[in-house]
Amino acid sequence: MTRHFEDLAVGDTFTVGEVSLTEEDIITFAERFDPQPFHVDPEAAKDSMFGGLVASGLHTLCLSVRLFVTEFVQGDPGLANMGGMGMDDLRWHDPVRPGDTLSIDIEVIDTRASESRDDRGYVDFGRTVYADGDRRVASFITHNVVGRA
Repeated sequence: MTRHFEDLAVGDTFTVGEVSLTEEDIITFAERFDPQPFHVDPEAAKDSMFGGLVASGLHTLCLSVRLFVTEFVQGDPGLANMGGMGMDDLRWHDPVRPGDTLSIDIEVIDTRASESRDDRGYVDFGRTVYADGDRRVASFITHNVVGRA
């Protein structure tokens, strides 16, 4: 079964996924994409404002996108996602640390049928990323194109 545009209503919520981060995961990502000392050097991170090693916010964002795709878009039921049009209001609320397990809450915050293409609609999803189920670490809004049935 696949969810289509018509199957989504403002206020619908979904909780998906779990992915845990190790110190090695955090350092490996940061060495390639965000090599700041508090992401790549556990000793230097102790003297940072975080008091220890933390994941790059970009790493947190990437993992949350992966959970959205693998657990929601490709899950059962899946989503007739045709792609994204952007994101807004990205915020990092609390640092992600080694050993944290991430999950995401997804809320449908707006839907609009396409006026020019009858095969699609536009859905804005509010996404909140949690560590260990209850600590909000990131939030943002995505604008997706979703196929119609």
